[in-house]
Amino acid sequence: MGRTNRAWCADLGAEGALLVLDAEQSHHVAQVLRLRAGDPLELFDGKGRARDASVVVADRSGTSVRAGAERSELVEAAYRVTLYQALTRPERLEWVLQKGTEVGVHAFGLVRTRRVEGADPTPDRLERLRRIAREASRQSGRTIVPEVFPPEPLPRQAREGLDALVLDPGPGSEPLAELLRCPSRGAADVLIGPEGGLDDEELALLQAGGWRRASLGPRTLRTETAGVVAAALLLHVRGDLGRRPGGEVDAPPPGS
Repeated sequence: MGRTNRAWCADLGAEGALLVLDAEQSHHVAQVLRLRAGDPLELFDGKGRARDASVVVADRSGTSVRAGAERSELVEAAYRVTLYQALTRPERLEWVLQKGTEVGVHAFGLVRTRRVEGADPTPDRLERLRRIAREASRQSGRTIVPEVFPPEPLPRQAREGLDALVLDPGPGSEPLAELLRCPSRGAADVLIGPEGGLDDEELALLQAGGWRRASLGPRTLRTETAGVVAAALLLHVRGDLGRRPGGEVDAPPPGS
């Protein structure tokens, strides 16, 4: 699934411009996609723009392409989800970044909590996470690459004007389905604790700061699973999952 004949290019130029891809994208076009002169592909800049292009020279050290017309499909969700993920083991963080990007998460924040499993990622590891997000954007046909922010302490104060949800399976949490019946605020922050969960004091501080505790049901999800599931549900109800390519939203089945 996904649009595979795509490449990232920081500057899309103007129609007709000759563009040279960087080494990573050149290798992808020439060695992975095995495109040749004259073959079509789509370029995206990771900031919301995309355009058609055609290969002029396919070379793993410097592929050049001719820029074509700009594309105008509605790809990104109007409802923006920022996923705050408690630090966990590197392979789990990579999974969150990859699958969250595919689903449509707008940005990722890495969060330090008292029960985190992993240390702060090194600069090289943080750059790897950003590359994973970029590759997932390329593969899934997105026009933006989600930001991946460096680790920060728990964001106690909810941002104004959006839905702020902290996933917590414990007593007192509201079912996410119930919360989704409330009017939409146009964007959401979703906070996921570590594998051992947030402690009572952290949860109390978050609630005092305007975060609402939300439950995904009676089954316990791993930390790397919970955020992706929550984002998918939010984007289905508030955003565009289920929308046809032309923009029409699929109707729910009878009796739903």
